[in-house]
Amino acid sequence: MRVVVVSENLGGRLDEGIRKFATQLMVGLADHCDVFGIATQPLEDDNRSGFIQTVVAGKVFSGGQMREAIADARPDLTVYVPSASGTLFSFLRARALKNAWPSSKVAMVLTQGRRHAPPVRAMLKHLAPDAIFCQSRGTMRYLQSAGIDAQFLPSGVDTQRFQPVTPDVKAALRRKYGLPEGEFLVLHAGHLLRGRNAALLGRLEWIGRGVMLAGRSMGLDAELKRDLEGRGVIVVDRYVEEVEELYQSVDCYLFPVREEDSAMEFPLSVLEAMACDLPIVAHPYGGLPLALAPRDGLVFADGDEALLAGVRAAKNVTANTRMQAQDFTWERVAERLLEMMNEKEDVRAIAAAV
Repeated sequence: MRVVVVSENLGGRLDEGIRKFATQLMVGLADHCDVFGIATQPLEDDNRSGFIQTVVAGKVFSGGQMREAIADARPDLTVYVPSASGTLFSFLRARALKNAWPSSKVAMVLTQGRRHAPPVRAMLKHLAPDAIFCQSRGTMRYLQSAGIDAQFLPSGVDTQRFQPVTPDVKAALRRKYGLPEGEFLVLHAGHLLRGRNAALLGRLEWIGRGVMLAGRSMGLDAELKRDLEGRGVIVVDRYVEEVEELYQSVDCYLFPVREEDSAMEFPLSVLEAMACDLPIVAHPYGGLPLALAPRDGLVFADGDEALLAGVRAAKNVTANTRMQAQDFTWERVAERLLEMMNEKEDVRAIAAAV
């Protein structure tokens, strides 16, 4: 089977969630199929592998380079992961990908929820590709109300890269990154923006100390950074190549995001922390409670006070969160996508026969 993965950003520095999702999904698909990637936005730090091509595509993928790249690949399946998620233009781009090679099935994976004005919403079912995958029950219900049969697809994690370490290794990693030894360190990874409720890391005075790994691809709130650092939070706002080492150097992971569109609906960081066997305290955001069970050190807490109480309790927890994370390798996520595409094709064949 020949599969093309299309996204605005593929490869390069994987310091942004949707870019990482698209790139790692492509890696997972490579375990099952012949895979080729197409990106439409070049990266300054371009370390793409040889099977990712950058093309000039235009706002709705109408450029000749995109059509030629798709035609050259001759895919059986085209998987589009839009950086802007389910906007009207994303639906138009998915339609353009279908027109570029009509015999290919086209699937679009939406990693964030989007809402539309009524006239646009009425158009979506006519523009929808062969399959749409999303990452929360709310988005599935919204798309179904617009006449689109959407299916759930979680994020994944590289369990070989993200794994637990011994206390000696943890201590060595703290020295490497200049983190204090002997303190209960609580990590949050994501963009340093107020919508992510990162300010909660500054309220851990009597519990432990916050560590903020701040991605810069979406900008950085300088005032929030100063406020966090003034409260004792350690802010790491540079690119960390071996990002797994920061997870391995702390004692707990906090995901306090509540606002929609402030993170992917199935956050990669939660799975990465689980793969490192950390206790996790998270707001029941997006698709997390749809796929993950609150057990073995994973706690869902609604509200800031409940989140802080969960972190306090995590100091006395022996976690086994990695057990659940092992069900979400990128190979299995890719396999799930392919299986659901095949099931959809079987349903169409049966309906046509009837």
